[in-house]
Amino acid sequence: MTGTVSAINCTNCGAGLEVLGGGRVVTQVCGYCGARLDANDAYRVLSVHAGMVRPDTPFRLGMTGEIDGVRHTIIGTLGYVERWGGQEWRWVDHMLYSATHGYAWLTVEDGHTLLTRKVRDWPDASFLTAQTVELVDTRPVRTWRGRSYRYYASSSWEIDFVEGEFTWRPERGQRGSAVSLMPTGRASDMLTYADGGEREIEVTRYFPEAAATFGAEALRPQGVHPLQPYEAKRGKRFYGLWFAAMTVAALAIAMAVTATSGARVTLFHGPPADLPAEMSFEVASTTRPVRLQLFQDLAQSWAEYEMTLTDPAGTVLAQTGRGISYYYGGSGEDAWSEGSRFASLTFEPTVPGRYLLEMAPDQVDPGASRAPLRLTVQEGRGAALWSWIAAGLFAVAFLWTLSAGWRHRMARWKGSDWTEEDD
Repeated sequence: MTGTVSAINCTNCGAGLEVLGGGRVVTQVCGYCGARLDANDAYRVLSVHAGMVRPDTPFRLGMTGEIDGVRHTIIGTLGYVERWGGQEWRWVDHMLYSATHGYAWLTVEDGHTLLTRKVRDWPDASFLTAQTVELVDTRPVRTWRGRSYRYYASSSWEIDFVEGEFTWRPERGQRGSAVSLMPTGRASDMLTYADGGEREIEVTRYFPEAAATFGAEALRPQGVHPLQPYEAKRGKRFYGLWFAAMTVAALAIAMAVTATSGARVTLFHGPPADLPAEMSFEVASTTRPVRLQLFQDLAQSWAEYEMTLTDPAGTVLAQTGRGISYYYGGSGEDAWSEGSRFASLTFEPTVPGRYLLEMAPDQVDPGASRAPLRLTVQEGRGAALWSWIAAGLFAVAFLWTLSAGWRHRMARWKGSDWTEEDD
C-alpha cells in the first residue's frame, strides 16, 4: 500500500500523514498522537505511545537531499537513550529512503552527524556481542574488506521517541545493544554489531555536510567524535615555525648570557661565627650585575645576617639583611618543606675596582650556628633566567602545535571503554 499512495489519515487520530518510504515500510508512527500503524494491514493501530518528547534535532520528516549524488528523503525519526552509572547519553537516528539505493540512517550525536548503512558482506568471524567482549583478554579485532578494525565500545540503548516510517517495528521502550569497532589507522568509518532483536552489522562514516545537504539549521558539534577526521587549523604551519624560531632564539640568548657570566669566587666558607668583619672583591666591568650568594645547609633552623656593601669610592650601595631558613617533615606523599637554604644580594656596580662587604650574624638559631655558611660572588651575572623561561614556554607552545594531530587521535579514542589493563 505504501508504494501506491502518497498520504494517509492516521487511523487513531485522523491526522494527515505523508507516505514517503517505499514498499518495504511495515510501520508508520503518527507524529501527532504516537500511534503505531501497521502499513501492511490498512494502517491498523498496533499501539499508542502518547506524551513522547521530541528529541533535539534540526532534521524533519520529508526533508530531501543528495548524498553521493543520490537523492534521499528523511522518512523516520528515532530518539535513543543510554543510561549507565547515573549518566545519560542521547542521540537521534533518522531513517533515509532512496528509490534507487534503498535505506540508510542519518545520526545526530552531540551536534555531529553520521551516515550509516547495513553491511551485507559480513566479516569472516563470529558476531561480536558485549558479552563476548567481557570474556576476552585482548581487544577484539575484525577484518572487513581488507582493513583491520579494533574494538571501541559497547552500548545498551533504549528507544524513547518514534515518529515516521520504518522497515521494522520500533516502539518506545524497546531495548538493544551495539558493539562498535574503529579502524586501526586514520578514522574513516566504524563497524557496528547491532542487536535490536535482529542482528545486523552496519558501517558508519562521518557526515558533517548533512545539515547543508538537507537544508537544515547548522549544528554546533560538541567535543571530538570518534569518526571525526583531523583537520589542521589555518596557520598551524606558520605558528609551528614561529614558535620553533622563537625557541631557538630564546635558547641562544639564554646560553649567551650564561656563557658571558663571570666565574663564581668563594669569599667565605665556614661556621657563621668565623665570618670576618670585612671582605673585599674586585669588579672589572660595570655593564653587568654582580651577585653575592649565601648558602647554608640548614635543617629545622634559621639564621639572619646583616650586610653592608660599599663601592671603591666609599659610597654605600646597600645596607640590608638576609635571612635563611629551612624546615621539613613527613614522608612519602605527605612530605613537606618550607623556606630555602639560599639567599642573595644582586647589585649594579658603579665603578670598576675593589668593593667592600661587611657582614655579620644578626640572629642565628642554635641549630644554624653549627651549619657551614658559604658566601660567593659572581661578576657579570646576566639575567638569563627569563630567557630560559621564555625558551621553555616557546618550546611548550611549539610541541603543543606539533602534537595537534596526536591530541586529536587521543580525543577520538578517549570514549573507548577498553582499558589498558584489559590489553
